[in-house]
Amino acid sequence: MPDLLRRVAVLTVISGVGIGLLTPLAARSATPIPAETQRLLNAAASRPLSDAPRTTIAGRERSSTVSLAGAARSIQVEMLLPSTPRSTPGTVAMTARFEPVATPIPLPAPAAPPRSAAPAAAPPVAPPVAGNTIAGTASWYCCTVGYAGQAVVALPGALGGHYKPPPASRYVTICADRCARIAVVDYCACYWGTANQKVADLSPEAWAAITGRSRSMGVVRVTIQL
Repeated sequence: MPDLLRRVAVLTVISGVGIGLLTPLAARSATPIPAETQRLLNAAASRPLSDAPRTTIAGRERSSTVSLAGAARSIQVEMLLPSTPRSTPGTVAMTARFEPVATPIPLPAPAAPPRSAAPAAAPPVAPPVAGNTIAGTASWYCCTVGYAGQAVVALPGALGGHYKPPPASRYVTICADRCARIAVVDYCACYWGTANQKVADLSPEAWAAITGRSRSMGVVRVTIQL
């Protein structure tokens, strides 16, 4: 019980000290505002509200008067002056000037390659016909109009070859593995006068008449008796 009384007494003392510390702050906050400030506030409150925008000078003066009433020293109302127009920049006349272009120096023509000292090869010449007989290679062809299935031959123009419609009127003897008398009924270029010249073009039947070799060989060596 004595402890409880002791605690109550301590709390009472602490409460009294706290109240004593708060008393000066309460007295300072209750100090009345200056009389001049109160007059200005009352005057502003008694005036009718204005809808003048703050961007106008009159509106800015009214709002500034109220907001600056409690300032320590007088502050002039801000005056917005029109901005000074900027001067137009000067212009400079532009003139075009063409510079001459240098003419390119032509490059020298490439030197011609040296000519070969060897003479050009002469074109091949057809072998001469020795009397009425000529030897060489013969190729084969499919047929001549009007002589299908017959043993016929086409000769180069130099040997008297030309197209002859039926019936045939000229014959030559052609020998390979064996000899046969064959009608001349057509003309062939036969690469005459070149290194690949032929002396005759044989129909399949004429090929079979003078040799038993396959036509897949392409050519066969022959002798023609004109």
